[in-house]
Amino acid sequence: MRIIESDKKRGSVEVEVEDSDDLWHLYNLIDRGDTVCGNTLREVKVYRGGEDERGGRRRVYLCIKVDDLGFQTFTERLRIKGQILTGPDDMNIQGLYHSFSVGTRDRISIVKEHWLSFHKERLERALSKERPKAVIVTIDEQNASVFMLRDYVMQELLTIESNIPGKYVDSGDRSAIKTKFISSVGEEIGRVLEREKSDVIVAGPGFTKGDLARYLKDKLKGVNIIEETTSSTGSPGVREVMNRGALSKIMKNSTIMRDSHLVDELLSRLASKPSLVAYGKDEVALAVERGAVDSILVSERLFKEITPEQRKEVESICKKVEGYGGKVFFIGGEHEKGRQLIGLGSVAAFLRFPI
Repeated sequence: MRIIESDKKRGSVEVEVEDSDDLWHLYNLIDRGDTVCGNTLREVKVYRGGEDERGGRRRVYLCIKVDDLGFQTFTERLRIKGQILTGPDDMNIQGLYHSFSVGTRDRISIVKEHWLSFHKERLERALSKERPKAVIVTIDEQNASVFMLRDYVMQELLTIESNIPGKYVDSGDRSAIKTKFISSVGEEIGRVLEREKSDVIVAGPGFTKGDLARYLKDKLKGVNIIEETTSSTGSPGVREVMNRGALSKIMKNSTIMRDSHLVDELLSRLASKPSLVAYGKDEVALAVERGAVDSILVSERLFKEITPEQRKEVESICKKVEGYGGKVFFIGGEHEKGRQLIGLGSVAAFLRFPI
């Protein structure tokens, strides 16, 4: 992402989208009630014979008050919907609703009444050019699943069934079917890497992962192929890989790995030292007032679900923690560990002493 212009007095920033990751950051940065401005296409209506008729689409500059937004990963577009605040006078569209469809190379301006520390951290993360990612393939003789692990989220891209007969089924085609399966998986991985270059980790139980790893090393020259043994495939297999050293090196500066380690530590303390953990906004707020909080974990998704007044309350808690030397971590809500934090009330804290 690139900042075109920033006006701290107005609380506005104009940005240009450089890749699909930026759209995800914008989705988390923009809140309901914000003002978003930019160039967009708007249907022009012509009044003829007592009825409105379509007169084509016109490129206009609009500002809307955000009412809803959604990130569509399959189209790589960010949809932002809201009531029109300002637009061309001759169109008479103030007060009507409009949706921006934001993609790569588009520019929008975001105006907020209050830029919280959460927003500032998200913007800094979006401006960073370090975007660690890895393709993880889990495979056995039944199926293969391909995942893209990004800085902030784990995304399942596809699953391919093998159709390989069982070992004890009398079939002379078993070897040929397995070879075709490995080839199909390799071709799909190649298509993924054509869109986004990254390292590839092949994981799973048994020997099929070795067959795929050898195929990929032969076909994908210059791509770093890493083989890992796991007891399962699919999402459970990816979770095993996330605890291994190879992925930790590739994704060492990623938000998702940081989040995973923090939530794992939280769950570990809940099991072994529950008196040194607080969770839920009210319990954490009490611990903060007593100066007991060493660090606080806040779900990013929480900011999407609460009112601006409630956001200020959470921000006040965070500022108090930082005021006496504690740390604040904003945890993504689109991966398993983030969802576990949401299950604990979306806010949790590590305590210096029991309360």
